Amino acid sequence: MNMTRLFTRFTFLLAIATFLGTSAKANIVQYTTSFDSPTFSSGNLSGQDDWEAQTQWQVDGTGNITNTSGAFIRAHNTGVVGSTDIGEVMEITTNFTLSAFQTPSNDIASFEEGIFIQGMSDEVGVANFPFGLAAGLFYDVGTGNLELRANQGLNETGTTNAVVADASTLTAPTNYSLFSRFTKLGVDSWNVVVTLDDGTNVFTLDYNANGQDSNLDMDPGGNGILAGIQALPSSAGTSNVATPPFGSLLVSDFSLSIISQSVPEPGSVAMFACSLVAVFGRRRK
Repeated sequence: MNMTRLFTRFTFLLAIATFLGTSAKANIVQYTTSFDSPTFSSGNLSGQDDWEAQTQWQVDGTGNITNTSGAFIRAHNTGVVGSTDIGEVMEITTNFTLSAFQTPSNDIASFEEGIFIQGMSDEVGVANFPFGLAAGLFYDVGTGNLELRANQGLNETGTTNAVVADASTLTAPTNYSLFSRFTKLGVDSWNVVVTLDDGTNVFTLDYNANGQDSNLDMDPGGNGILAGIQALPSSAGTSNVATPPFGSLLVSDFSLSIISQSVPEPGSVAMFACSLVAVFGRRRK
């Protein structure tokens, strides 16, 4: 092989490697907080560091937030939002502490079994936003078990439920780390991976689902897709639950990442095209 041909092939391979390397890069936008001062101060979470939340979410001033009363108490950070692009990934991680189990009253309805969930919605800036896709920790009234469970989503296929513990055995506060990854596979279609780590065991869900709310595809408000958290019910009870199974949650850390594939820059595409022209032009000579 002469030097001219060797150089030609090297130039061609270099052009391909440069183009593929550029086009394969992922764009990552992140937000992480431990709710510490001076960024956060005691009082309502809403309005601090781009958080939109119902007033029951309170900052305690020592690096935590907690839900003080009520049910379906929601919050989200508006500083980082996703898009409707296929292939985009939203990852949420929350570290929280669940209070000791207390024997609940028998008036808990099935829709009130959720303890803590993470999910997606299109209603950015709405404190009590509805979830379009969510999963998290639940108390099963029928069995008395604490479960990791897919909550919202239609036509779910895969692992959608995992028993965490007999709730009555949780006689002291328990620390958990809840991780959720939502990957958009196609129109109104997601893969959801959820893990719950109690420091000893890791429980996992892995399933595909359609979004319950088609607005996750359309985003009619044009503000993006948000990541949210919800606690229910709290130690003060709700209008429908006299005694819930656990007290208020204490959340110590929250992180969110939006991962999307970047589009090749025009300059990179032009360089790739020019390299091809140079290579094939040299070969014709």
